[in-house]
Amino acid sequence: MQSPVLNFDNFELPFIVDPSNDRSVDNEEELEADEAKEKMESLIPDSANCLGVVEAEIDNWTSWSLKDEYYICPLNDGEFDWALFRISWDDNWGRWDWSFDCRLKDGSVNYREAARIMLSALWEKWGLDIYDAENEAYSEFLDGV
Repeated sequence: MQSPVLNFDNFELPFIVDPSNDRSVDNEEELEADEAKEKMESLIPDSANCLGVVEAEIDNWTSWSLKDEYYICPLNDGEFDWALFRISWDDNWGRWDWSFDCRLKDGSVNYREAARIMLSALWEKWGLDIYDAENEAYSEFLDGV
């Protein structure tokens, strides 16, 4: 059995860059945060699975809150089988943003296994120790996937 191939290169998924999609959120800065999030969620294809939400508070010289809604969707691009992405709350700017995090090539895993592989690798890449008490939200999230 071949090991999974992970890819962290920049990518976008077709549902947000399709020029025929009239639900795009680009250049609509006047939308309220809730409306913008709803519009973003409306773009996500039915084939995607919502994995859940990680909410955390970061304390440094100041503090800010993080809220990431994680999704996984199957890819049919011939190169990768799965994509992990987020809708992230930017507490500093007061807006929601897309984050396209990781792709996986391993057709032998279901979406939950693929999600666990990609989340673990992503957080390791970030240098996030999910077993540290301050990152409990991440370990609990992974346990629930």
